[in-house]
Amino acid sequence: MEDMNSFCFPAVETDIPITAWIDAVMEGPVTASLGPMAPLLRQVHALSAMVQGVSEDDVNCLKEHLEVLCRDLLESEETSSTPKWWRKEVRELLYDTEDRLYEVIIFQAGDFSELIAGVEDACERRKRLELAPNKTTKPDLGEAGLGYITPQRTSVELSKPISVLGHYAGLGVVGIEEPLNKLVEQLAFDDDKQKRLKVIPIVGFPGVGKTTVAGILYYKHRGKFQCSAFVPVSRTPDTRSLLISILSQIKAPGLCGFPDVHDLIDGIKKHLKGKRYFIIMDDLWTASIWDIISRAFPDADYGSRIITTTQIDDVALACCRYYPDYIEMSPLNYDQSKELFFTVVFGSEDHCPPDFKEVSYKIINKCACLPLAIVCIANLLASESFLMIEHWKHTQDSLPISSEGLKQLLNLVYNNLPPHLKACLLYLCMYPEGYSVRKNDLVRQWVAEGFINAMRGRAAEETGGFYFDELVSRGMVQPAASNYGNEVLSYTIHHIVLDLIRHKSNELNFIITVDNLQSTLALPDEVRRLSVQFGCSKGADVPENILISKVRSLLFWGFFECVPSVVDYALIRVLILHIWADRDETSFDLTSISELLLLRYLKIQCNIMVNLPDEIKGLKCLETLEVDARLSAVPCDIGHLKKLLHLLLPSEAILPKGLDGLTSLLTLGCFDLSKNSTQNVINLAELTNLQDVHLTCSTVPPELPVGSMEHLGSILEKFNDLRSLTLNGTGFSSQIISDDGLSIVSPSPALLEKLELLPRICTLSRLPKWIGELSKLSILKIEVLDLSINDIAVLKELASLASLSLSVRTEHAEWIIFDNVGFPVLKYFKFVRAAPYMSFLEGAMPNVQKLKLAFDANRLKPEYSPGTFGFQHMTSLTLVSVKFGGAGADDSNKRDAERVWKDAFTNHPNNPMLDARWVDCIFNAVKTTDVEDTKGHDRR
Repeated sequence: MEDMNSFCFPAVETDIPITAWIDAVMEGPVTASLGPMAPLLRQVHALSAMVQGVSEDDVNCLKEHLEVLCRDLLESEETSSTPKWWRKEVRELLYDTEDRLYEVIIFQAGDFSELIAGVEDACERRKRLELAPNKTTKPDLGEAGLGYITPQRTSVELSKPISVLGHYAGLGVVGIEEPLNKLVEQLAFDDDKQKRLKVIPIVGFPGVGKTTVAGILYYKHRGKFQCSAFVPVSRTPDTRSLLISILSQIKAPGLCGFPDVHDLIDGIKKHLKGKRYFIIMDDLWTASIWDIISRAFPDADYGSRIITTTQIDDVALACCRYYPDYIEMSPLNYDQSKELFFTVVFGSEDHCPPDFKEVSYKIINKCACLPLAIVCIANLLASESFLMIEHWKHTQDSLPISSEGLKQLLNLVYNNLPPHLKACLLYLCMYPEGYSVRKNDLVRQWVAEGFINAMRGRAAEETGGFYFDELVSRGMVQPAASNYGNEVLSYTIHHIVLDLIRHKSNELNFIITVDNLQSTLALPDEVRRLSVQFGCSKGADVPENILISKVRSLLFWGFFECVPSVVDYALIRVLILHIWADRDETSFDLTSISELLLLRYLKIQCNIMVNLPDEIKGLKCLETLEVDARLSAVPCDIGHLKKLLHLLLPSEAILPKGLDGLTSLLTLGCFDLSKNSTQNVINLAELTNLQDVHLTCSTVPPELPVGSMEHLGSILEKFNDLRSLTLNGTGFSSQIISDDGLSIVSPSPALLEKLELLPRICTLSRLPKWIGELSKLSILKIEVLDLSINDIAVLKELASLASLSLSVRTEHAEWIIFDNVGFPVLKYFKFVRAAPYMSFLEGAMPNVQKLKLAFDANRLKPEYSPGTFGFQHMTSLTLVSVKFGGAGADDSNKRDAERVWKDAFTNHPNNPMLDARWVDCIFNAVKTTDVEDTKGHDRR
């Protein structure tokens, strides 16, 4: 058998002459319409160097027959004379041929002659049935996945991340000002007299803009609330999953054991008690699910708000307790439709070329005044490299006029996607309806599937991020969650888009979805990608007619006893397991994965212990290993996985020796400095390709090895590509580690965007000077013993800084002055200091929306005037919260502190939400209480 590294089939050069179109095809990725044509041809052209005992004549025979068959698929489906059924049969043959090739090369099973016989038989039938394509038709190399998006679009999209508000602006605020204004009026975000909980439903047709309106309000106003959540709901919702999503988004403490629906409701209610919250429940389909979920939301006088969206009047009435107090959205009028269309395509109607106006008006008329339809078609036309009137007229003629118009219109948008984007979009139907998927996860799965090749000097994952952004810009994918910088972190899709891609996926046998309710009669035998969505069912099984040995990707969502035997999925590349159990004493056995030699992506999310194999070095193609569960042990030979790019393990995991062997690693987390050996810590410096590192520390002095902290600075100097570094602690202590190992880092990691050195574990003597060299730094969390004016000057110069959390340990009387220089994009500022000696001058931190402060109450002098701190100069503030350290403060001190605090915001121009709480100590605080039920949330 050949060296196992060879079976990942890198692109190779060959001396055998081939046609130009085959040469082009071989450069392409796996697509939905062509299947694995490109990688298969690459593998076949490398065969003579990989398989012993196979003659060159046999290899050439296989090549020739495959090239004949592949040509049938390269014609555009719209113009091809080849029947669809034959295209499908050829595509399935390509999958089978690649599978057999792997069996021959890797598993040493089967006969190479059988490979040739199967392809020869197909060519004979093709000839006998006269299925050869029209010889005058040229192959469509765009179908091979080479029709990449234009370079000018590429440079724009890759220059900055998509923001939530930017996305919703792109979806068109045009034409929905009226419902927006009505909602703002009814929600009364800033009205101190309307403190009771308000629930406002939005009802309307699909595509009318309900989610857009809710999204605009959510991302614009959520900063005024202490807790917020945006929760997509499906037509067949899993109540437990919805509640878990809410619990996570409101940042409530995790619940112990195995919480049921009742436990989750109690946990949410307990966390929201005494807080002002803002919740969006998007796309409700039944009143019954609202009846359950709504029990988690306390009805109190803190100004909380809930928005629900639905297509059904009765559901809207149930949400607002059967008072007709909801917003009904209607389609746009014609003028609004024109404005939205021309804004998306040209910026305005004035910039539309005269020759295109008439066809534009006809296209607008066919969009039925629905914003979703207009935006999708407008983005389709805007994505073209050149304006071609013939193409616009063809688009106009293709648009439907019927009650099913929106679905057909989205079908047109899908048909106009390049092949590589079609495959990426179709892969989204692996996930349950309403699920929010992380962008990074999906891109890694695309890469593992072979949907993405490196392009124009960019790595495959960077190219995949571009593809994802392109799907968002075309309106096929919607943002679901973002960070403080409004960068989108997770996404979902509209249920109409989901219906479309599920239908397309079934037609192509691309992904098959199985749940515990559907009939299995129409399911194909040979399934390439399988999504098993059993939810809460404890008695469901994968249908017996499915040949699981053919499955390349498996996503399982359900009870651990329903998980099929993974060892039977011998050809699997992507394995995603979301497993739950209802008892703690059990564990889940995954030791057999060591036999899955083609596995590239493994993700396990589970609430019980997982047992991995003792040895895993046979998984030489593995690129991602992510385990969100307790591990019995980490495989002892994990350092042999040379192709591993992303390693994400629970914080308590202890890595074996040999970590320095993971030289391709880009992501590492969580690595415990206190549990792993000092040698493993030192070996981190060998992983010079690391981009994202999450370090933890579960013990505190004197248990923490001093050397582990001292090595950090020298290790960071090796990480030239580092983008994110987090160091936090899972333990708890009032002691500190003053680590000067990070004081000098030269050269500094110039590409660093996120640096979180959390208190409890890492307290620096001063702000390191090298931080001032980080021009791309967006998020900074740091604690120092002392802070000087020079340190503030360093922070001011960080032009990309959007979020700053700064803690100062040392007590001294020096006031910190923040003037109108610097902090151009800062939106979140947290400042912890024993004494509140700070002032903000006019123009200081002009974009900060959320301000968090913590200081000792006895340092807040009663003689301070309302203007002492200058908070009125921070004109963008929407939410201000403070923690008073109460140790040593008597009742008089506390009353004075509350009065001074409230007076400081009496005349603030933006009337921000105020929240004040008492803690025993501002550093490592444990016990927390509200100032008072009413005073703690007063607004001024």
